[in-house]
Amino acid sequence: MTTTLSNAGELREQGNQAFKQGHFQEAIDRYTDAINILHDQQLNETIRNDLTKCHSNRSQCYINLGQYEDAVEDATR
Repeated sequence: MTTTLSNAGELREQGNQAFKQGHFQEAIDRYTDAINILHDQQLNETIRNDLTKCHSNRSQCYINLGQYEDAVEDATR
C-alpha cells in the first residue's frame, strides 16, 4: 500500500509540474491517474487529503481549458 500511495504522490507531483508549464491536458491525465490509484485505497485521512488535492488541481486545469462543467464536477467532490 505504501508503494501505491507513493506512486499516487509522484503522479500528483508530475501533474503539478505539467500545470506549472501550462500543459493542462497532461496535468489532467496525471491527476486522473493519481485519483484512480487513491480511489482503490481505504480512505484514511491522508488519502482523503491527497484525493481532495488531486480533484482541486484537476478542476483548475479544466477551468484553464474552458471545460467548466468538468471543473464544477471535480470541485464538488
